[in-house]
Amino acid sequence: MPLMTRKIFHELAEVKQHPCVSIYIPTERVGENKKAWIRFKNLVQETRNELHERGMQGQKILEFTQPLDMLLDDSEVWRHMSDGLAVFLSPGKFAYSTFPIRFKDYAEVNAHFYLLPLMPVFNGDGRFFILALSLNQVRLLEGTRDHVIEIPVDDLVPQTMEETVGADYEQKSIQYRTGQTGGEQGLYHGQGRGKDFKKEEVAKHLREVDRGLAGLLQGHDAPLVVAGVDYVFAIYRDLCAYNRLFKKHISGNPDEMHMQELHQKAWPLLEDYFMKHRRDTLRQYDFLASKGRTTSILADIVFAADEGRVDSLFVAKDQRAYGLVDRESHAVQLQEEKTKENHCLLDRAAKATFMQGGRVYLLDWEEMPEKESVATATLRY
Repeated sequence: MPLMTRKIFHELAEVKQHPCVSIYIPTERVGENKKAWIRFKNLVQETRNELHERGMQGQKILEFTQPLDMLLDDSEVWRHMSDGLAVFLSPGKFAYSTFPIRFKDYAEVNAHFYLLPLMPVFNGDGRFFILALSLNQVRLLEGTRDHVIEIPVDDLVPQTMEETVGADYEQKSIQYRTGQTGGEQGLYHGQGRGKDFKKEEVAKHLREVDRGLAGLLQGHDAPLVVAGVDYVFAIYRDLCAYNRLFKKHISGNPDEMHMQELHQKAWPLLEDYFMKHRRDTLRQYDFLASKGRTTSILADIVFAADEGRVDSLFVAKDQRAYGLVDRESHAVQLQEEKTKENHCLLDRAAKATFMQGGRVYLLDWEEMPEKESVATATLRY
C-alpha cells in the first residue's frame, strides 16, 4: 500500500467530481482484522445505499464500487494493517493507505474527498520514520506520537553485509576497532568466525541500503531517525540521499530493540521538532488576537482559507460542521446534519489552508485556544 505523501494528498484534494467516496475505519496491526473487515463491508453497503439515493442505478453502483469489493477480497491486505485505513474512490481513481492513526468509522459520498482526518500525518504529532540500521538487519518503521508500525523492506534493501560484499561474511556481533589500518581506514570486526571490513566496504553496504529505500521515501518530507551504533550512523549520515534525515540518532544496537522500544526512544528526539510551531502559535494567540489576526467564526475561516490568509488552523478532533457556501454573496449557511448538497466546512477549510502552505492541527477540546469553538484560525493578514 502506498504511503501518503503531500503530492498524493494534493492529488486527492484537487479531485472535484461526483461521486467521490471516502471511507475511514480503525484497524489492528496484527491478525486478520475480521472486525475491521466487517466494519468496512458495512460502510461499503452504506455507500451503495447513498449512491442509490443520489440516483445511481444498481448495475452502475456495482461497477463503480467494484474496487471496494476487490479490497474486501484481498486477505493479504487485511493481514498487513496499521492503526487505521483510509479508502478513496471516484470515477477513474481508487486509492487506499494504512496510517498509524486511530480513525473513527466514517463514510461519505460527495463531490470531493473528505481528508480532514489525515491532517496529523503532516502536522503536530505528524508522521516520522525510524530506520533500524545494523550490518545484520534493516528495519523501517513508521510512527506518530502515539503509534508505530513496521514497513516491510526485505525486498527493497540488502539485509546484511553478506548480501552486499560477499558470501564469506559471517558474524555474530560488530564492534569498531581503530588504528589497525592507519587513520580513517578503521576496521569493523566480526567476532567469532567473522571477517574484518574496511570503512569503504561498510559504506558500500549502507549505500545499497539507501538506494533501496530511495524509491519508498521519495516524495516524503517526514523526518527519518536512524537507530544504530555510532559508527554506522556516522557513515550513513554522510551518504544518505534523503533530505529529512534527523541530525540526532538512537544510539545502540537496534537488533536488540523491539519496535515499541524504538518508538519510545524516537519520540523524545522529535517532540520539539513537531510541537514547536504549534506551541509557539498557541503561545502567541492572545497577542495575535489583540492585532485582529485570529477568528473563530466558521464563515470567516472558510473564506480566509480560500483566500490563503490562514496561517494556522486549529480544529477540534472528531468534529464535523456541515453547511453550504455561497461565494457570490460571501455567505455560509450552517446546517445541523449532512445532506446530499452540503459538505463539511472544517474539511474544506483544512484542505484550503494546507494546500496554500498553512498548518492544520487537530486538537482535543481542552487544547483549543477558544474553548467553545470547533475551529480557530490565526491569520497572515
